[in-house]
Amino acid sequence: MTTVEESLSAYEVDVAFPDVSGLEHMQMLMTRSELHESGHLLTSDQQTRLANADRKLLQQVQEYYAAIDSIADLNHWRETAGGVTPEHWWWYLDVLAQMPPGSVTSGVNVLSVEE
Repeated sequence: MTTVEESLSAYEVDVAFPDVSGLEHMQMLMTRSELHESGHLLTSDQQTRLANADRKLLQQVQEYYAAIDSIADLNHWRETAGGVTPEHWWWYLDVLAQMPPGSVTSGVNVLSVEE
């Protein structure tokens, strides 16, 4: 069983490398879902780290989406997975990639972190 700290560390590493395969990015999205489910267990430091990692993902959303799009249809995946709501914004990279640059991080409900 993976601990919250292990999942968070894995997610932080994953968002640092947008040029890996779409399969690895799909695993990253699954890890992000695990972190969402364990959100109540995150310390304030871990919440800050998660928000920073989310911001990195959003800053390079087009690169992540391009890799995922080469192996999966996120819209179809959301329809068949069930339970994926807009609160799970990381599963909507296809939509976010279409937004104007600079508007993505302000339009997504990530944890608030002072910059």
